[in-house]
Amino acid sequence: MEREAAQAELRARLIEAGHLYPQPYQGLWAFGGDFEAVLAGVERQVHLMEPLQGVRQMTFPPFLGEREFVATGYMNSFPQLIGSVDVFTGDNREHRKMVAAKDAGEDWTTYLTPAHLDLVSAPCHATYPMHAGTTLEEPVKYEVSSRCFRHEPSDDPMRLVSFRMREKVCFGTPEAAVEHRELGMRVGPELLRSMGLTIEVEPANDPFFGRAAQIFAQGQLDAGLKYEFVCKVYGDENSGTALGSSNYHNDHFGLDFDVHVPGGGLAHSSCIGFGLERVTVALFATHGMDVSTWPADVRAVLGLSSDEQSA
Repeated sequence: MEREAAQAELRARLIEAGHLYPQPYQGLWAFGGDFEAVLAGVERQVHLMEPLQGVRQMTFPPFLGEREFVATGYMNSFPQLIGSVDVFTGDNREHRKMVAAKDAGEDWTTYLTPAHLDLVSAPCHATYPMHAGTTLEEPVKYEVSSRCFRHEPSDDPMRLVSFRMREKVCFGTPEAAVEHRELGMRVGPELLRSMGLTIEVEPANDPFFGRAAQIFAQGQLDAGLKYEFVCKVYGDENSGTALGSSNYHNDHFGLDFDVHVPGGGLAHSSCIGFGLERVTVALFATHGMDVSTWPADVRAVLGLSSDEQSA
């Protein structure tokens, strides 16, 4: 089956089963009770990943201040994905004009101004500014989560505009960052396979823009900076979808945020991340729409039992 047809079929099954509820914007969905129960089980397993426990846990808001967002370099590399927040700061007169424009079917958003807040694309981006201008005496490790935004509207239920991600982050010496990435390449696929998913580990090549496209596009593959945990949700005849990844950023964030390690070198970083909705959709695609019929070992891993399923 062609990929587009396979996407439409899976989307229809998820909607019919009450797991997904379409919203009036492409790529936005509401989720049913069973979907959320499975997602909670996935997130719990990411939290319990061995030997990646005992790190500092943090949950971040879905925004970064403009200065911090710009410093991540995301705007230079992925302009097609970014989103920013606009707000109304005018007086009564400006408000009347805005309402009149709305009533006339005109573009009322021209009366809004930037709030200098940008939507987070990955939770790890919020950790690096916390250490700006410092020297890390020893590597710091975080387990972080946030709602994220990437402007790539699609009807594919595996590709959402707003989604949840959980990551394990290491910021410190090059050796510590590489060790963390290597660990992620091993335990990340193991975690997903424990849920009954068929996973392949593949090198990734992100669609960089601007100067980063020249520097990283091929180099990312050659240097093995990013490896994705890929599941063939839409059949072997179609390319797989990444459910997570293990990434080595080199000294990118150390340079951007002026973070060093003892001896004066720039801090290096790596992260292991999972898209929680993606994993959850892959589980329904693999095991079926009725959670009570899933293999007992999968339900046990996710902390589910038939009497816990919502109506």
